[in-house]
Amino acid sequence: MQSFNIQDEFLANLTHTEAHSRFSFKDYLGKIYASDYDFCELLPQLYSYKSILVTSPFSYELRNLDTYCLILTTKGSGRLLYQDMEYELTAGTLAFIDCQKTHKLTCTHTTWEYTICFVSRTITEYYYSKLCTQSCTFKLTPYSNLMPIWEQLRKEEENDYTHALIRAKLLVQLYTELFILRSLEASDSYHIPTYLLDMKKSFDTAYYEPFSLDELAQKYQISKYRLCREFAQYFQETPLQYLNQVRIEKAKELLLSTDDKIGVIGQHVGIENTNHFIRLFKDKTGVTPLYFRKETPIL
Repeated sequence: MQSFNIQDEFLANLTHTEAHSRFSFKDYLGKIYASDYDFCELLPQLYSYKSILVTSPFSYELRNLDTYCLILTTKGSGRLLYQDMEYELTAGTLAFIDCQKTHKLTCTHTTWEYTICFVSRTITEYYYSKLCTQSCTFKLTPYSNLMPIWEQLRKEEENDYTHALIRAKLLVQLYTELFILRSLEASDSYHIPTYLLDMKKSFDTAYYEPFSLDELAQKYQISKYRLCREFAQYFQETPLQYLNQVRIEKAKELLLSTDDKIGVIGQHVGIENTNHFIRLFKDKTGVTPLYFRKETPIL
């Protein structure tokens, strides 16, 4: 199986460019990943990932590139012309594009900051056909489950077999989250109440603090039974289940990055009782914290 040369294909299929003189299209694609592994016909591949900052005037038009691409705007805004539609790509907007079809990107404000990844057609073609029947854009919130996946994809930079498999797994997870998002958009449950987003943010950022359902109910002036029911409706877990999962994920990081004792790590993540921390960790991961620390390879 021969490797797909995305950089040559990309440059060959540009039909129009208007870029700042300091901007080089040879650098546009970022790092190019190998695409000749034995699983590449079965799993999606990441060809290239790049964080980009452009200034006006900037535009390019592209077609006949045998990939798909995903573009997430982080700051400023740009404009996408695609399939006789015009999309404003503001912060938090993700665009999903079939690069065989003509599309044009234009910087509409002073600056536009975005990240872009080019991916293989393998598997992606199916997801695109299901996700982009009406629109090719998705509006993400800071609380979206897709954001950690996107960031992890950016971090997997090693160009070897194992990391290529990890990137393939992350792409499948990313597409699945987009499926969930489309499903929510089609239902009345899309608009998540502000108090639930605030509660989730508290768990994500202050997981080491003590939380109780009674205190949360008092804070938001909503019964704890309703809080549990509605939180699970939007986030697939009850508040305390979600909080404990966040704590365990943080504990994993500390187990691998520090030499702190097990009990100290439990306290760092908000679980004071060491025995309770060990039981909870094993319940969530299947192993004890000590076993996890000793046996987990650090890539």
